Amino acid sequence: MAEAQTQGTDHPMTTVKLKAGEKVAICRCFASNKFPYCDGSHKEHKGTGPAIVEVVAE
Repeated sequence: MAEAQTQGTDHPMTTVKLKAGEKVAICRCFASNKFPYCDGSHKEHKGTGPAIVEVVAE
């Protein structure tokens, strides 16, 4: 399963580690209760949506 770690307070940076074949939806509206993962909160904020990240095995 994807692993997320956030560092910093003033300008936090979150690193998400994925394994081959994993796919996640990353929040871009900053309203998700599951941040950094999308929980659908963007539906309340017009013009936003998640970033879909997928690791493809070669």
